Amino acid sequence: MEKLLIYRERFLKFLTARGRYIQSGMRFLGGTVLFYVLGELFGYTETFSQPFFIFMMGVISVFIPISALSLIFYVVIFLELLHVSLEVTLFFALVVVLYFLVYQRVFPETRIYLMMVPIFFYFQLPACLPIFVGMFCGIAGLPAILMGTVIYYLSNILQQTMNQLASGSAHGKVYSLIAARAIDNKDLLLYFVVFCLVTALVTAIRKRGAAHGWNISILAGGVVYLICMFIGGYLVNNEINITSQIGTIIGSIAIALIIQFLYNVIDYTREETFEFEDEEYYYYVRAIPKVTVEEEEFNVTQITVPSHRFSLKRKEHKQEHKEQDKEKGEEI
Repeated sequence: MEKLLIYRERFLKFLTARGRYIQSGMRFLGGTVLFYVLGELFGYTETFSQPFFIFMMGVISVFIPISALSLIFYVVIFLELLHVSLEVTLFFALVVVLYFLVYQRVFPETRIYLMMVPIFFYFQLPACLPIFVGMFCGIAGLPAILMGTVIYYLSNILQQTMNQLASGSAHGKVYSLIAARAIDNKDLLLYFVVFCLVTALVTAIRKRGAAHGWNISILAGGVVYLICMFIGGYLVNNEINITSQIGTIIGSIAIALIIQFLYNVIDYTREETFEFEDEEYYYYVRAIPKVTVEEEEFNVTQITVPSHRFSLKRKEHKQEHKEQDKEKGEEI
């Protein structure tokens, strides 16, 4: 464990020393992946699926704030939807406006969670979402991942509808077909229920302050997610791939534990409690220190002797030998 803590400290020091470059690289990577996933999920406009556009959006993401990136995110979706149906675009715009006025304006820091949702769904890691939100944001971040889930399933419903219209297996107006599919979509409702339960559970366990509460909340969230997906899949008559779900849970728990380990390590063996009071309140304070490991610094002093000193000494020895030889010759 001590070696892991030492490696953690080295890694954090490296992040601190190269923070500006690492942050820029992560923003570029995040922007590139985000718009690549949008192009794959929607893809009705060739411009937004071009590698040059995706690369440029990654570069732009380095220099703009999250609020501007979120605005571009919505604009790209609106333009994609316009190629499908004007009615669907207007309805989605109404939903986004209501979402912004009721929630996003009050909790602007949750924009990043909403944009993460399509990425994690695309890479088959949706279990990470409620665990991350419960760990770092709490119940306040739940509407963000629910709205992101709506965007992801909207893209799926659009793809299915357009494929049926192209093959001739469905007839009618696009918006009516999409509305019918959205109402009958039981997967969307299942993820809504599972995300609410897991986020509430992880948040509640983390805030109780129990020993190793962070790790327990992550493990409990992963187990509850898996159980709910199996039970929910059975109730809604959906086929659940057991191997895929277990792999998703293991990967999500591993990622969450690694991030939590880098975020903080708490030493519960050194827990202390304090009591003090003022004129109005009496306080009970529980303090648990974080684990910090300092590496021993070894100062190695390298002594170098100039080579000309040895040459001078050699010359002195040669002169002494010559003088001794001369004295011996004179005596003889």
